[in-house]
Amino acid sequence: MVKPMKYRDLAKLLREAGFTASMGKGDHELWRYPGIDRPLVIPKVREVSPGVTRIALNAIKKKQGSTSND
Repeated sequence: MVKPMKYRDLAKLLREAGFTASMGKGDHELWRYPGIDRPLVIPKVREVSPGVTRIALNAIKKKQGSTSND
């Protein structure tokens, strides 16, 4: 089971993986990567829920898997 992460730690991981942030609605950010169809919607809160954390970590793994096949 995935544990909640601090927003700044998750944002750092996404930036290091090559994702870019843009403003969403309210306190949410859209994180995009060219090879991934849908942007990740991450709330800018102190602690990101386990479900959102899991989705973000899976997107990073998917991105790393696609670059290793190139």
